[in-house]
Amino acid sequence: MKVLLAPSNVADQSTAIAAGLTALGHEAQIWNYGPSPNGFRVDRQLDPVTAADYFAILNETLAEGFDVYHLHTARSLMPARDGLPQMWDLPMLRALGKRIVVSFHGSDVRKASHHLDDDPWSFYRFADIPCDEEKIDARLALIRTYAHAMTVSSVLDQVYVPEATYLPKSLDLDAYTPTPLPGRERPVILHATRRRATKGTDIIEAQLAQLADRFEIEVRILEGASHDELLREMARADIVIEKLLGGDAGVLSLEAMALGRVAVARIRPEVRERHPDMPVVSADPDTFAEVMAGLLADPEERARRGAAGRRYVEAEHSAPVTARLLEEIYTRPVPRGTRPHPDWASDPSPRRLEQAHARVARLEETVARLRQSRS
Repeated sequence: MKVLLAPSNVADQSTAIAAGLTALGHEAQIWNYGPSPNGFRVDRQLDPVTAADYFAILNETLAEGFDVYHLHTARSLMPARDGLPQMWDLPMLRALGKRIVVSFHGSDVRKASHHLDDDPWSFYRFADIPCDEEKIDARLALIRTYAHAMTVSSVLDQVYVPEATYLPKSLDLDAYTPTPLPGRERPVILHATRRRATKGTDIIEAQLAQLADRFEIEVRILEGASHDELLREMARADIVIEKLLGGDAGVLSLEAMALGRVAVARIRPEVRERHPDMPVVSADPDTFAEVMAGLLADPEERARRGAAGRRYVEAEHSAPVTARLLEEIYTRPVPRGTRPHPDWASDPSPRRLEQAHARVARLEETVARLRQSRS
C-alpha cells in the first residue's frame, strides 16, 4: 500500500507510523501544511493559501497514487476557502476508491464540558484552552459520513467517538537509545512543558522546592525546548515528570521510558486497565509530594521502573506494533457511506448567524406589512 500521512505530524506520530509501515513493505509519505512542529520528520512541507493551491495539492496526491489517506487533527486536505466548504475532498476521495482514515489526538475531538464534569483534575480547570464544541460536532459529523475508519490515541477519548479504534501512541524506537539510570546520590528530576497550566507546572515546581529540603535533588524545568534538546536532557535525567493533570501518559512519558528513565504522570484507572503493565508512576496534585518522596527514597525502585519502561514501550507502543494494527484498519471491510445533510460542510457558528439574519429579515418584512395594512 501507498499511504499519505497529512496534513500535520502531530506529536511525531506520523514519523513512527511511517517507520512501521515501511518496515512492513509499504510506502508512506508525510506531507505537512506549514513548518513541522519541533522539527519532526516531514517529506514535503506545503504552504497553500488559496483554494487553487489546495486543489493543486489534492491533484498531486492523486498523481502520486496514494491508496490510503490517513488524516490527522480532524482536518482533510481541503479547508474552507474561496466559497468552497471544508472537507469537500472527502466525498470525492471516497468516490475514487481511496481509503480514508482519520486519527484524533485529543483537543480535536475532546469536549471541555464533558472533561470538566468527568475529571476533577481536568486541565480545563487550570488553563484557558479554547474548545469550540459546535465545530467539533460539525467536523465529526463530516468525518463520520466519509471516513472508512477513525482512531483515538487515548482510551480516555473513546467516549467522544465510541466507534473509533484505539490506536496507542507510538515511537520509532530506532531513535531512542536506552541507558541504565546513573544511580547517583543526587538524582536529576526533569520537567518539560510548553504550556504550564495544562501540565500543572506551578504545582510541580512548588512541591519539588519543598522536597529539596528533605532530599538531595537537582531540578530542571525545560520550557519551549526543541525536540532534540528535550531528548538530550531526558537522557541526562533520572526522573522525568510529564504532568499532574489530564489522565494518560503522553508521548513525553513514552520517550522517557524508551530512554530507560522513570516517568511520572497522572494515570487514570481506565488507562491502567487497558495498559496494566505500564510502569509510569502515577501522581496527581494531592499525591505528588508523597509519590516523589517514595521514589527518591528508593533507588532500587527507580532502577526497576527505568528498566521496565523500555520493555513496555517495545511491547505496546513501538512502530511495528502500530503498523500491524494499521494494516488491519486500512484493509478491514467497511459499510457504505450515508448521505449527508445539504449543509453538511458549514461550520455551525456562521451557519447559525446566517439563519439568524434570515429570520430577522423575515420578521422585518412581516412588521412592514402589518404597518402598511394599518395605515
